[in-house]
Amino acid sequence: MNIALYSDADGIWVAWSDHRFTAAPAQQTGWTGQWHPVTIPGSFPGYWSEESVSAMNRIAAHPDLTVKWLTAWEEDAPEQLAPTIGLNGADWEMIPGVEEDDLANWNWWKLAKIREDVARNRPDKIVWMDDDINFDAKSLAWLESLDIPVLVICPRTEHGLTRDHLAEIESFIGT
Repeated sequence: MNIALYSDADGIWVAWSDHRFTAAPAQQTGWTGQWHPVTIPGSFPGYWSEESVSAMNRIAAHPDLTVKWLTAWEEDAPEQLAPTIGLNGADWEMIPGVEEDDLANWNWWKLAKIREDVARNRPDKIVWMDDDINFDAKSLAWLESLDIPVLVICPRTEHGLTRDHLAEIESFIGT
C-alpha cells in the first residue's frame, strides 16, 4: 500500500493567533499538554502543540506512508519549521510552486502540484491537510473525482490540527 499525505504548515502545525493577546487553543483542539508560541523570524504569530507534533511523528513513521510538504513555506517548512517544533519533517519531500499561484483566474498552485504528484506517484490513498482546502471548489471536485480513497483534513486556521483530526488520519491509513 502506498499512502501519500500532503501537509500545509500554517493552520496545520501553527495555530494562527497573536499569542500576545490570545491563549493557545487547547480546549478547541483536545491537545491539553504544552503549547508554545512560534518564534521563527518572519512567520505569522501563533502556537504549536507538543502533543500534535508527537502524534504526527508517530503517524509519519508508518511504513506505507509518504509525507510531503505542500505549503507556501516551501523550503522553510523542512528547514526551519520542522526542527523548531520537533516535527520529524526535515526529510519530507517539499513540493514547490507557490510562485505559480494564479488566484486571479481561480487556479490554486497547490491543486496543480498535487495533481502532478498524484499522477506521477499513483498512491493508493491520499490525505490532504490544509486549512484552506474547503474554500477551493476545484480542489474538492478533483478529489471527489479520484478513484482512490481520499481524506481531507481542513482545520480552523486559528486552531490547527485537532486530536480528532489525527485520530481520523490514523484510522484512514490503518495504524
